[in-house]
Amino acid sequence: MEPSWLLNMLKPHLANELKIEEGTLAAVLVIINFHDGKPYIILTKRSSELKSHAGQISCPGGTFSDSDKDLMQTAIRETFEEIGLRINEKDVIGNLRSVHTLTSNFTIVPYVAILEYIGDLKPDRKEIDAVLDLPLLDLLKTMASDLEHTDFGELYKFEFNGNIIWGATARILKQLYDILHKCGMI
Repeated sequence: MEPSWLLNMLKPHLANELKIEEGTLAAVLVIINFHDGKPYIILTKRSSELKSHAGQISCPGGTFSDSDKDLMQTAIRETFEEIGLRINEKDVIGNLRSVHTLTSNFTIVPYVAILEYIGDLKPDRKEIDAVLDLPLLDLLKTMASDLEHTDFGELYKFEFNGNIIWGATARILKQLYDILHKCGMI
């Protein structure tokens, strides 16, 4: 699979407008990169020392700062700070629908970036315990109902190599699942 093919498949299904809900604004990057023609996704395992969402698996990103010109800049800045990966705005193809965290009151805008190659990553050990580079389609095929967090309605989880992805990150991945399922990839 070529990166341009995936880009052409995803782009028409990305959000046309930015819908911001209440809460603290944040942005993340859904980074798709390629190994031997297969799409992979970069996720991070957050440090167990963090105040919020400690130890959870998430997309790289973070809270909007007044010094950021917009939420895309937040996602790009935070990704560099967390994992040492420089992303150019031209690599960002658009955004998915925002998701709201159910316990910490964040509204997260997920931006999608497609890169052919990412090089060596340098995670900030104060924020990130591990960087996960997982095969996208194999990960998305593991989608299941999240029966542990039923207080919040119908939720999903993904599990790959012992890594469980739930909450806001799972709702972001569910959007990718829906797009790729609609296109016949899953």
